[in-house]
Amino acid sequence: MPRDLDPEKSAPVALTESPGKVPSSPDPSKPKDKDSSPQPQKEFIIIPHDQQYSDPTNLHPYTRPLTISDLDSVVALENASFEDPSERATREKFIYRLNKCNELCLGIFCTVVPDSGITAETIPTGHPVETSRPNGAICVLIGHVVAAKTNDLSATDKSMDFPKDWDSEHPSKSDLGHQEAGRTIVLHSVAVLPQFQGRGLGRVLLQAYIQQMNGAGIADRLVLIAHDHKVGWYERFGFQNRGRSKAQFGGGEWYDMVYELKSLEPRATYG
Repeated sequence: MPRDLDPEKSAPVALTESPGKVPSSPDPSKPKDKDSSPQPQKEFIIIPHDQQYSDPTNLHPYTRPLTISDLDSVVALENASFEDPSERATREKFIYRLNKCNELCLGIFCTVVPDSGITAETIPTGHPVETSRPNGAICVLIGHVVAAKTNDLSATDKSMDFPKDWDSEHPSKSDLGHQEAGRTIVLHSVAVLPQFQGRGLGRVLLQAYIQQMNGAGIADRLVLIAHDHKVGWYERFGFQNRGRSKAQFGGGEWYDMVYELKSLEPRATYG
């Protein structure tokens, strides 16, 4: 289930002058105008708050699909992000989802140089960016979306489970877990490491995920369950609150959130 991310911190938007629009220096030989107050520039670049990192480490985050090689980092992030163990996905569930439907799973990463001052639970499980890089930089997971498909229209306890014989030679047919033909994507875990929250990374991650799923055309909707104090956060992305969920995962008390994906635009044909 999605991590209860901290609310985005509000801060004034920073403005910087557009390149090529640098004002010329004043001519001291000319008399000053009566109104000597500085005149506003005509063009500005608005720097979003999520890019205004006050931390000297400057993360430069990027997203990419998760694979089974990210398993240890995904588990470490999940355990660090959820204080209540009953709301965490188990290692076995992550093994199942990263093997069966990793194309539905997305991570947000940053490059970290050892001993650079950045601390994260996922640093020990990070992978080298390049084996020959002299500074030993590693790729560190700082947030993830882990999902699967279902035939239902909302997140259910069955969709959050998985068949225990899925990796056997002859697995039995089951309505638990990932359903390849399903048109609903269930977001089982949406999480950002606690020390990286409040920087807009959760917003970047979820927007990137929505954009990718809209473009893929493999589903009709995204669904998840959220606690009441996070309903408004998801509504800002276009999710609709469909009321109390029947899911009892982690003790229940969830709300069903649904995002209707956009249909692919018809492409022009030639010939």
